[in-house]
Amino acid sequence: MGYLFIAIAALSVGGQFSLSKLFKRVVPSSGYSDLFFNFGTGILSVCLFAAVCLGDVGFSPFSFSLAAGVALCTLIYMLCNLRAVMCGKLAVFTMFLMLGGMVLPTLYGFIFLHEAFSWFKIAGIVLLLFAMVLSTREKSDVKNSRLFYVLCFIAFVCNGFVSVFSKMHQISENALDTYQFSFWQSVVTAAFSGVLLSGCFLCARRREGLPAVVRQAVGAKSLSLIFVITLIMRAGSVFLLLAAKTVPASVLYPIMTGLSIVITSVCGRVFFKEKISVINAISLGINIVAIVLMIF
Repeated sequence: MGYLFIAIAALSVGGQFSLSKLFKRVVPSSGYSDLFFNFGTGILSVCLFAAVCLGDVGFSPFSFSLAAGVALCTLIYMLCNLRAVMCGKLAVFTMFLMLGGMVLPTLYGFIFLHEAFSWFKIAGIVLLLFAMVLSTREKSDVKNSRLFYVLCFIAFVCNGFVSVFSKMHQISENALDTYQFSFWQSVVTAAFSGVLLSGCFLCARRREGLPAVVRQAVGAKSLSLIFVITLIMRAGSVFLLLAAKTVPASVLYPIMTGLSIVITSVCGRVFFKEKISVINAISLGINIVAIVLMIF
């Protein structure tokens, strides 16, 4: 069942990716709109998981600490993304982000959980690394600054700890259940996003054009998309957490990374007519081979 859960989680990433692109078309990208998006998904997630738990959300210092760690790390790399697009190539930043979510939990599994490894798994990880680096080698006029690579490193570490904290929680016998853990994660996300959103609004309240951005962010289309994205995103995160209970970290996160890359590329091509270059096609082929190797 664990591998089925991974596949469902990866499909949800594709749905989230596609609807998020639609959201960007409805609401122009800005610090305010991105923070509002995170705040909105956080609030809706709190309501969703409170309903799923029938109000019995429980509390454990251990689970709350890890949930807060996941939420804060996610917010930090989201903020890094906002700044990185202004001083470097987005594809390179995304590569570092995904590498962190794959490499650190894999090392955690090998070193601390003493997970078994095979030459097939090692070959699969190497191929995934190669495919991600290859996908960033296309020619571009964008030059990456020193600050950009600092932001990439922060994103690498933060996304890695998101995976490590999640795995650590799911294999603990004294932890809350998956839905309660997700509830507290959502609470922290909503709280900190709300604080940042308020700060952003106060600092930019006199800036020309902000009222229009606010109206677009709270419009019917925007809120409807946020609602649907939240349902898909949280369903995917739950299935990934359920998979983390039984699938080794050194297998789970590399396969999830590879599948997500393939599915988002296909969604981009099918729904948004995005071109797949020769380099991208080769990279996708390598990803598929790597995913197969990781199963053995």
